[in-house]
Amino acid sequence: MKENKLQKTSILKNLPIFQGLTDKELAVITKIIKPMTFEYGEIVISEGEKGDSLFIVMDGSVEVLRESGDSDNISLGILTEGAYFGELSLFDDYLRSATVKALEYTLFFTITRKDFTTIFEKHQRIKNIIYKNTISETFSRFREVSENFTFSQNHLRTKNKVINEINQDLQTAAEIQEYFIMTEDSDEINSMKGIRRSFMYLPAKAIGGDFISTKNDNYGNICAIIADVEGKGISASLVTGVLKSAFSFLVQDCGNQPDILMSKLNNHLCNVLNRLYATCYYAYINITNNTVSFSKAGHPHPLFWRSKEEKFETIMIKGQLLGLNKDAEYNTKTYALDKGDKILFYTDGIIEERKDDAEMLGEEYLEKCFKRAIAQKPDSILDDIILKLNAYTQKDVYEDDITLLLYEFD
Repeated sequence: MKENKLQKTSILKNLPIFQGLTDKELAVITKIIKPMTFEYGEIVISEGEKGDSLFIVMDGSVEVLRESGDSDNISLGILTEGAYFGELSLFDDYLRSATVKALEYTLFFTITRKDFTTIFEKHQRIKNIIYKNTISETFSRFREVSENFTFSQNHLRTKNKVINEINQDLQTAAEIQEYFIMTEDSDEINSMKGIRRSFMYLPAKAIGGDFISTKNDNYGNICAIIADVEGKGISASLVTGVLKSAFSFLVQDCGNQPDILMSKLNNHLCNVLNRLYATCYYAYINITNNTVSFSKAGHPHPLFWRSKEEKFETIMIKGQLLGLNKDAEYNTKTYALDKGDKILFYTDGIIEERKDDAEMLGEEYLEKCFKRAIAQKPDSILDDIILKLNAYTQKDVYEDDITLLLYEFD
């Protein structure tokens, strides 16, 4: 029995989606692995059916087939011992994109989505790592498909089907990325303290490089982060996954120390993804003391509206990009909060939008939109700001990701 568990753990270690898990965490997953066998010619999965399981080839071989539009199927390749397929079925119930047929007596290890979901509910770290690895592996496959495209007759014949598969995987990646754009601080706790939180995420592509996350610490205080990863699309989205996972681990330990949290995020990004950078802003809102503490990493300062003075607070704090230099130092600046104050965090996508070849929108224009919305008191300040942006640019398709996070202290 012990030898069998070690074998399963060893197998999982070799799969990209489980990279980074400890032996103890892998042991948790081995408990839900089940063996399954197929004889020569049997269909393992069928194109077009709903999927709910990951398959790992333990012994034997299978052929991957796609329908060609006529009576023939196109072979996409042969998988042997150590290969796996169906991993995205652990996260969604999309239809299978190909048929897999056993070429001989073949033994599989399988994991069902139902069992996987049960593990996710109990083990946050396992969930974060597997989400990140799955996106990374999906992107790697996108690049492989793109690099191996040729204009041969066979590829031309199957081009549309491959593109549809890529689009489906992109859609899955976009849905997974919704996990990175998440507010988890309690609306109930916020409302008890007269705090309202709203946010808006408008990616320029199907997947983007902006990231926000909000959480309560053990005392109900709010930990809020916004980040903008260099570039767009696949690589940027991968970095957001790294930041999301790291933030989830760090916030409970040092969420009340913004400079320390930012420093640890920076070191983590330097270690994991060299030469990929992100701007970032973090706020710790103490609901007992009515204060907010900021730390900055090359990101635009939020617009901090002071209700009593009816003007914007100038925030004096510096900090370099995340991922630029390991062991970089960051600072913390704390301000008292008063009734009616508002803090608008944003990524630079909104201030860099332009109308045709005109100048960028700029921070000054955003301030005017925000100030006017505060005075007019619309149902949603963020909706009002975007309406004004669209009126200015005369378009609703954006050059860069736009993310807004608003806290109102009423």
